[in-house]
Amino acid sequence: MRISARTRIAGVMGSPVDHSLSPLLHNAAYEATGFDGVYVALPVEPGQIKLAVRGLRALGFIGANVTVPFKREVLGLCDRLDRLAEAVGAVNTLVRGSDGLITGFNTDVGGFADALAEFAPDLMESGGRALVLGSGGAARSVVAALQGRFTISAVARRTEDALGLLDLGATEVLLWTEEALARLVGEAVLLVDATSASLSEDGERALPERVPVELMPKRALACSLVYHREPRLLTEAKASGVRVMDGGNMLIHQAARAFTLMTNIPAPVPAMRAAFLAAR
Repeated sequence: MRISARTRIAGVMGSPVDHSLSPLLHNAAYEATGFDGVYVALPVEPGQIKLAVRGLRALGFIGANVTVPFKREVLGLCDRLDRLAEAVGAVNTLVRGSDGLITGFNTDVGGFADALAEFAPDLMESGGRALVLGSGGAARSVVAALQGRFTISAVARRTEDALGLLDLGATEVLLWTEEALARLVGEAVLLVDATSASLSEDGERALPERVPVELMPKRALACSLVYHREPRLLTEAKASGVRVMDGGNMLIHQAARAFTLMTNIPAPVPAMRAAFLAAR
């Protein structure tokens, strides 16, 4: 890559972002397509996201991805919102238009649907019960991706935070308890951990109850949106003979959609996947 005064800039904003593989994926896509751009990690301290978005506009960035914990906060900082992002209530992609205005998109929804269709097409065709853990922006995106294909139950540590999932297609929202998990996990052909707890071992230890993945049907699939470490849930699911999918496939497909939104170029998914696998 040759960086010049004409090189366009994009990045990923979050706290933390030091583990993010998004720069590798997007820079691989730039190289594969010949796009004169560079994509960097942009650590943003809590309370500074408004200034960070203003900086994107002032410095002429073509766009940025947004990760934890800002996906909902940036909703009110966009000049325009894509209808899907507005419905989900979470933005993970900002695109600066030729008019200087910033539009917020959500590529997590399509990215998760693409990943699931690629990894487990049998489940996408047959449907059944899906259990989603969590109540934040990631959980909202997952529920929106599964809506119409599965009967969706959601379990959260604070049910008042998860009630909005009902508007997106969930049929029930329950408090995270041993009883609720035991009943729903045994019925679930798809389990998706969309909590932030699995980002670290400390977060996993803070969960109120363990998820009994050994109760899942053997044809089921257990998913996590985390890709930089193997969460306990996936380790235990594999030991029980349950299929697992980490967040790598979703990362690749949501990044591909974000790349196209920012550059208007079809995404070179094989090149982005190769960069991801090489990094692992």
